[in-house]
Amino acid sequence: MPRSNTTEPTPFVLEETTIDEIHAGFRGERVLADGSPLSCESLTEMYIQRIYAYNDNPQPNGGLPIRGVLAINPQAINIAKDLDALYARDGGIGNRYLHCMPVLLKDNYDTFDYPSTQGSYSMLGHQAGVDANSVAGLRDAGALILGKANQDEFAFFTTGFSNRAIQVSNPYNTSESPAGSSSGTGASLAANFALGGTGSDTCQSIRHPSSVNGLVGIRPSLGVISQHGIFPLSHQRDTGGPMTRTVKDAALMLTAMAGVDPRDPKTLNFPQELRPSNYSNYLDRDTYGVKGQNIGVIKQLGTSADAAGTGTQGELIAAAAEKMREMGANIYDVYLPDFESKGAGTRHYDMNQYFEAFEAEGGSSERHCVSSLAVDADTAHNRSECSGIDGIIETGRVGPRTAALFALVAADDPNLAPTDDELQAIVDMRDYTTQVMNALVDADGNPVLDSAGEQVRIDALILSPGPSGGRTCDFGSTTQMGSIVVPVGFDDSVGVPRGMEIFVRQFDEGTGLGIAYDYEQATLHRKPPTIEASPLNANQTTAEFNARMQQALMDGAAVAPETLPLETYQKVLQDISGG
Repeated sequence: MPRSNTTEPTPFVLEETTIDEIHAGFRGERVLADGSPLSCESLTEMYIQRIYAYNDNPQPNGGLPIRGVLAINPQAINIAKDLDALYARDGGIGNRYLHCMPVLLKDNYDTFDYPSTQGSYSMLGHQAGVDANSVAGLRDAGALILGKANQDEFAFFTTGFSNRAIQVSNPYNTSESPAGSSSGTGASLAANFALGGTGSDTCQSIRHPSSVNGLVGIRPSLGVISQHGIFPLSHQRDTGGPMTRTVKDAALMLTAMAGVDPRDPKTLNFPQELRPSNYSNYLDRDTYGVKGQNIGVIKQLGTSADAAGTGTQGELIAAAAEKMREMGANIYDVYLPDFESKGAGTRHYDMNQYFEAFEAEGGSSERHCVSSLAVDADTAHNRSECSGIDGIIETGRVGPRTAALFALVAADDPNLAPTDDELQAIVDMRDYTTQVMNALVDADGNPVLDSAGEQVRIDALILSPGPSGGRTCDFGSTTQMGSIVVPVGFDDSVGVPRGMEIFVRQFDEGTGLGIAYDYEQATLHRKPPTIEASPLNANQTTAEFNARMQQALMDGAAVAPETLPLETYQKVLQDISGG
């Protein structure tokens, strides 16, 4: 009998899957355990069932639940059915390179079809009229918005503390922090609750969660991704960005999220004709990989001599540098003694600016400003109509841990925009960093020459994204330059992963992605956590899950807090805290 040339399809496995494997499943090259084909609807249902089973189950590895997911999009299955119909119509994914990529959004990203609450009871019912620009880009590329992830309340913390989930935990060891403020995204992706996710980074909030959850995270240069529709802390330091389990999936998400947006003038500094058509084009190991790159290990960053990490993390990053040397990179020590952290403007000003744009685009919210006591006829961004509990601070629903910090925001001058001197100081610090990268000098200020006698030009820098090495997050936040975090191994003393930050020139994310991809493929450090499901949480509905996660009655799950009876609110807090 002649041998068949037919290749048997391989089983589709949800855990650690990639967008390429999902699309292979849609083509019939991978099948479900019962032999049935994969569809967007079945994939979405698998992720939802996994969230039900694992999200709230206390884990043996640390005793606490993960609680990464805040809400599942009630329309997720219907959206999946629509994507299946498009696939059938087009005979494939068409130009939707993220076709049916289930994505969890940090809770400060606006979406037209579900509220965003910034991890705070004070923002229940805050419903945007339009998607954030980056979310619209994801949908246009075919992504499926699966739901919202928890976050540190108003992004103030870096420990996974959400007033609506109390504490997000690290899936590798739930007694350890998942880091923040994009804590829910980091924990959820590590636990395989979605294929991709979004974070926002003011000072490490993409980079640190990516590091300790074994993820790839991109904090792009300011202006690569629009700030539109992302609740801010500081418009001079904030940027959204993708978080995934692989460099390729992150590059594809960055392509979708990026773009020029007139609503964010910073994006105009990176004209469309200069932008890559697709960041995944840099994932060619022969052309853009590690070999031949001049990579600098930061030995001094301002007053810190530990920017490349201390303890186990420092050892892992040092080993990563040595691995890249073996792969053909030229490794140099880099000194930036004159670096200083810089910022501009106030949080009060930026948050009220967000509210103005939110309302102009049809957003509906019981909140209209930071504080109604801080407004008058001359207040910036037309907030003079904000009164009483229209202000966040006046609701009394900001969590007790966050309240003092938010009160400081309210005390800021709401009219204090960034000054020219502040903005210039940021440019000067970016220019200083770029000049050192362009013409490397040693610790004594002497030129460093390569084998041809030319002064070395550094292609990328590596440093620690936390938790060791001091406050390294200010480096990217001050200079507004780009970073990619990639796993470098595990800290066995606490049982969680560690990553390194690959730092590049402004708008040069492609170089960082090429290096990150080559290193990732050569080492494959990413490993999933060992977690256990609870059969008690199976067979839920999305409405039941969301109601429980939002800690309110079904009819109060997406409304402003003042419409809930006080005794209901008190019971909610008792239920969520176990008191």
